[in-house]
Amino acid sequence: MLVVTLPKAITFDCYGTLIDWESAIQQFFAQRLAAHNIEGIDTHALQRQWEEIQFVFIQEHYRPYREVLRDTMRMALDTAQVPYAEQDLEEFANAMGTWKPFPDTKEAILELQRFLKVALITNTDNDIIAETEGTIGVKFDEIITAEQAGAYKPSHKGFLLARERLGLPVSDIWHAGFGFKYDIVPATELGYTTVWVNRQGEGRPVDVKETFLLGDMRTLAYLIKGIAAL
Repeated sequence: MLVVTLPKAITFDCYGTLIDWESAIQQFFAQRLAAHNIEGIDTHALQRQWEEIQFVFIQEHYRPYREVLRDTMRMALDTAQVPYAEQDLEEFANAMGTWKPFPDTKEAILELQRFLKVALITNTDNDIIAETEGTIGVKFDEIITAEQAGAYKPSHKGFLLARERLGLPVSDIWHAGFGFKYDIVPATELGYTTVWVNRQGEGRPVDVKETFLLGDMRTLAYLIKGIAAL
């Protein structure tokens, strides 16, 4: 029987969990296709292909995330044979901080902060996440970036740095994210209670089991509020 106690902190993935990055990336692909009158290519499939390229790329060695965005998007567009200009790649890399949060993000974070600390472990640069924090309109208790950790998730480095910054043992921290391979797998390896925020209703890509499976941030806020009331 699972005994659930209120954590002292939850660390979150940001892009895909709090920020609707899939829609933003698909919109970028749609703009490129429309600019060249290309039809019959699924933008969702292009976005998934880009993510697969990026997942491999970020594990090679650390590079600033703007560089990652430019280089992996170039690779994805080349693979799909979609024309582009270098300026397109620059605009893509520079737009990330303005990508919009999901409708439930801000309210859920503010509700969670009534009960515990809310931190980010995010695969991005310091300046990008600073812009994103302003876009969401909240102040996180801690933010750990790949730039600070010198590595991208699924590396354990960001998780260990977050634990150090929070000053808490893993037993007092939950980790929540939408990226199963980026977040749930490494957090499970490190012994975290995990929350898979599975907004798209996807299947598990590997044989690892999350602690909680939820469809959105609002439900997570309800869960924590309920545990706090016990």
